[in-house]
Amino acid sequence: MEQDDAASEDKLYFGLNEYSKSLQWGVTSPLLRCDETFEKMVNTLLERYPRLHSMVIRCYLLIQQYSQALMALTTMASLRDHSTPETLSIMDDLITSPGKDKNGCGHMLVIRVPSVQLAMLAKERLQEVRDKLGLQYRFEILLGNPASELTVAKHFVTRLKTWRGYEQDDWIPRTYQDLEGLPCIVILTGKDPLGETFPRSLKYCDLRLIDSSYLTRTALEQEIGLACCYVSKEAIRGPIVALDLSEKEHEKANGSENDSDELLIDLDRPQSNSSAVTGTSGSLADNGVSSSSAADKSQKQAPTLNFQTVAHSSVDEGTYPSFSTGETMKQECDSLGNQMASSTTSKLSSLSSVSQTFRWPAHSAKDSKVLHAALPRIVILSKAAYCLLSSQKSGNLPSSSSLLPHADVSWLSSLRPLIHKDMNSEEQSLYYRQWTTARQHHADFSNQGEASGSRSFHPRRLLLTGPPQVGKTGSYLQFLRILFRMLIRLLEVDVYDEEEINANHTENSEITQSSNDHWPDIEIFSKMPFDLSVHDPKYRIISPVYTEQLSRVKQETSKETKSEEPKKRETVSMMLTKYAAYNTFHHCEQCHQYMDVNPAAQISDSTLHAFTFSSSMLGEEVQLHFIIPKSKENHFVFSKQGKHLESMRLPLVSDKNLNAVKSPIFTPSSGRHEHGLLNLYHAMEGISHLHLLVVKEYEMPLYRKYWPNHIMLVLPGMFNNAGVGAARFLIKELSYHNLELERNRLEELGVKRQCVWPFIVVMDDSCVLWNMHSAHEQSSQSLEPGGSSKNVSLKSVLQHIEATPKIVHYAILGVQKWNSRLNARKAKAPFSRCHVHDFILLNIDLTQNVQYDLNRYFCEDVDFNLRTNSSGLLICRFNNYSVMKKHIQVGGQKDFVVKPKIMVSDSLAPIMPLQYVCAPDSEHTLLAAPSQFLLEKFLQHATYKLFPKAIHNFKNPVLAIDCYLNIGLEVAICYVSSRPHSVNVNCEGVFFSGLLLYLCDSFVGADLLKRFRFLKGATLCVICQDRSSLRQTIVRLELEDEWQFRLRDEFQTANSSDDKPLYFLTGRHI
Repeated sequence: MEQDDAASEDKLYFGLNEYSKSLQWGVTSPLLRCDETFEKMVNTLLERYPRLHSMVIRCYLLIQQYSQALMALTTMASLRDHSTPETLSIMDDLITSPGKDKNGCGHMLVIRVPSVQLAMLAKERLQEVRDKLGLQYRFEILLGNPASELTVAKHFVTRLKTWRGYEQDDWIPRTYQDLEGLPCIVILTGKDPLGETFPRSLKYCDLRLIDSSYLTRTALEQEIGLACCYVSKEAIRGPIVALDLSEKEHEKANGSENDSDELLIDLDRPQSNSSAVTGTSGSLADNGVSSSSAADKSQKQAPTLNFQTVAHSSVDEGTYPSFSTGETMKQECDSLGNQMASSTTSKLSSLSSVSQTFRWPAHSAKDSKVLHAALPRIVILSKAAYCLLSSQKSGNLPSSSSLLPHADVSWLSSLRPLIHKDMNSEEQSLYYRQWTTARQHHADFSNQGEASGSRSFHPRRLLLTGPPQVGKTGSYLQFLRILFRMLIRLLEVDVYDEEEINANHTENSEITQSSNDHWPDIEIFSKMPFDLSVHDPKYRIISPVYTEQLSRVKQETSKETKSEEPKKRETVSMMLTKYAAYNTFHHCEQCHQYMDVNPAAQISDSTLHAFTFSSSMLGEEVQLHFIIPKSKENHFVFSKQGKHLESMRLPLVSDKNLNAVKSPIFTPSSGRHEHGLLNLYHAMEGISHLHLLVVKEYEMPLYRKYWPNHIMLVLPGMFNNAGVGAARFLIKELSYHNLELERNRLEELGVKRQCVWPFIVVMDDSCVLWNMHSAHEQSSQSLEPGGSSKNVSLKSVLQHIEATPKIVHYAILGVQKWNSRLNARKAKAPFSRCHVHDFILLNIDLTQNVQYDLNRYFCEDVDFNLRTNSSGLLICRFNNYSVMKKHIQVGGQKDFVVKPKIMVSDSLAPIMPLQYVCAPDSEHTLLAAPSQFLLEKFLQHATYKLFPKAIHNFKNPVLAIDCYLNIGLEVAICYVSSRPHSVNVNCEGVFFSGLLLYLCDSFVGADLLKRFRFLKGATLCVICQDRSSLRQTIVRLELEDEWQFRLRDEFQTANSSDDKPLYFLTGRHI
């Protein structure tokens, strides 16, 4: 191993420049050759058949040459005159080399045939000739096609495995390097060579088919690059002065012996193991001089060689067969005198009389180690390529360097400086950029300005440079694979894929519409019962809402609820479509104006406007701030002075504009300035729409930085720690106040108040794709349920819903949540009267007296839906549309970590939810978290302590007045509204296992509570803002008459008094 490493360090790269310089060495067997005889034959045929393509003529002639050479060397010596000396020499070496090696190893010949069809023809013809001559076990013929794998005959695969000592039965050669030592012809096809690495046993590269049509610098260097490799330093030492040997000196050289202190080789091929094989004496062969008689003996004996038994030893990878230092590494001369008949030999005897050798340092007998000779490969070129490489002047680059670099560019000017030999890769790249211009198919063609000086280049241009044969092509391809996966990943999105929950809690309604109806019929729809059960899978671990159907469901103990961490939700990867909503990482030419701020403009072009209104719920004035970019000011009404914001423009119910949606879109977002899907340009198909981001005051600078062209509604600072309930509450309050302002403004213009559009869209920042579903027509032949779906734009969904007849009579409209089983299930009614989430059209006029709970962090939409339904209002879900929600790992409540208010140590154990409450005035660790957040989290985990009678007992639910709170999956909540004329579930005959009173108002009285019956031992939980109101509530509701309280049953959330803790009292029914 140490020797190999040392040897690899002593190797130098033998590239195109070195090949060009080697022509000046004056050796009889040059590394770079031109087959003059072949070229004359090609020219003759081109004159005879002018309509044939030169590539076809060259290929057919080359096939014929190799076929005749095979026959001439085996059975028909008379055919020698019909083959060129180069072809005969190559085939002779290929056939005889396996017999000269003890393991049967041989050389590789690469024949370059760019056309795939011609390459396949060449392989078939040569295989046919080889097999008829009985040489199918002597060498292999392979088609090297980049589009297909190598196919090697089974007996050759066995031979390769034996050489390598492989024992796996299923091993097959997959790369050219796996063919090390295999005597073979590789017919390499394809437009351009793809940076393949060939084994050391590659000896010949036949590029005679690469004629002038391929002569750009890139193409030429790629073709010659097939032969380029690292070689031993000794192989490229400068030659000694050429010797002009006279006949006497020739005879003297024949009779002399080599000096003991030097090793003589020439550059054709290594000497055979036995002088009997070549028929020449050692001294004659060592000097590299052959006579015709020696050649004749060699040719007569070569076909009779026996193929040696394959041994289990292997050739050292990356080297030629090794020789001891006492042996001479010699390559036989490939002059015409060696290969042709006697008539040809006499003409060329003068050429074979001159030979030049390299002197390699002799190794002493003390360290007679194996010498690994890594030699350059022999390249046979077409005349056009040969002339380019042979015209190098000393000290300069070969003439090929002045070629056009690539076929897709052209020179800017004929008056340009030459490339200097000392230019590195970056300097040459800069030279070509400066002096060439792109043609039509070049990547930079569209980047060029009218004047040559204004040319620009792609900003993401990469130049990969590195030493030769270090794996640049492999690295580039790997980089492209990684880049491709990254780009594909940018086109993919993980969306939630979960089936609806609580399907068995629902009673089937007998009132349905036809599945072909596009919109609900309000006469039919209003008679449908509301489905109280929550079906959204994100709420799988919340308390079920009590229904008569639920009371008949037997609940099993759930293992999921016993773990602190909820089960990971199921997602599936989907390809984004042209209608997707995007985050800040999406950039394209269509939406960059929508996303990015104009470089000429500044962020200061957005104006900040205060908007104040009074809220009856808050009992005070609320001041919100709008940040409005100049380009979006047309959506608003300003005072005549243009400084004061008066209202946000609203359309009319009767408006019909296919290039706009009527409803303003509000998207509350927190912690997702980068990842929130706030780019709706493609989802809205680029049409006009009003989109407002609703953000907290402390997050405003970040959202403004990432979304400079968006309108922002900034919540007051007092809501910085509030939950999503506060955002929805303020959106609704603002929208109703704006509706009244717009009604007043338009009324002055003669528009009736009821004609102003009363809907807004409230949409989560994780809605990514929308789909339309259609049921198949069921026939006698197709009884299986199912349907089809297609991706549609948000624009088409909104426009469809906005076109609903008598839409102003609906309070909330929405769509269902997507899952992969939607189309496989039995088709359900096209419209449902049930809960809607995440993406809703909200009628702010009808729901004027129904409010979101501004304190809520969780389940605020379930609570609002129940309030809306109990008010007798209609909630409609379109089942023929669905929304996909992206799984976003940051933002929302995920970033909220409960910590002690005063940190004593950084390595504190996590605080459990049961520690979120404490006894009043106790020395409990106070927490830095909002009191409402602590309360809701505590209720989710304190089920067994608060409502033990309700555990797994859906027949006896917990009664909750005017609120829905999640108190654990094991407990059912019966929601009842205290408002007069409200619609409530039938509670007749129901005994409740608990009572939950949360911040109850004056509508809740003692008379209301006395209507309900409770189990003996049922538990009570009364929650109030402070201790004073808690005591007042107990007295006002006369709770002490039926409920028993103890002093130790009073609790508060674990906040400091500055953070306004919530207080609650528990009790037991007498």
